[in-house]
Amino acid sequence: MLGAIAEWEARVKRLNTKEGIAARQVNEDYHHGRVPLGFHKDDGRLIPAGKYDQVIAVPDMVLKDELSKRKAAQELDTSRKTIDRSFGRADLYGL
Repeated sequence: MLGAIAEWEARVKRLNTKEGIAARQVNEDYHHGRVPLGFHKDDGRLIPAGKYDQVIAVPDMVLKDELSKRKAAQELDTSRKTIDRSFGRADLYGL
């Protein structure tokens, strides 16, 4: 009996979490999940970090074939996968 109640409570918590995230995502300024390269979060809003100018310049250099993704990842102290993700979020970086 206690196991059934515990499962029900867990289900209710998951549902409440999903509803809360959905309600906050109505606001376009709110971003859920991993923080993009060059940003930090403040209450779900993305704010450019200190090295944002460098983060904008490096993917642009990769697109112009002036820099490889591996070198770009080394320069920004991140992974190549993160560099690839930055191209999927071109609106954040002006690409």
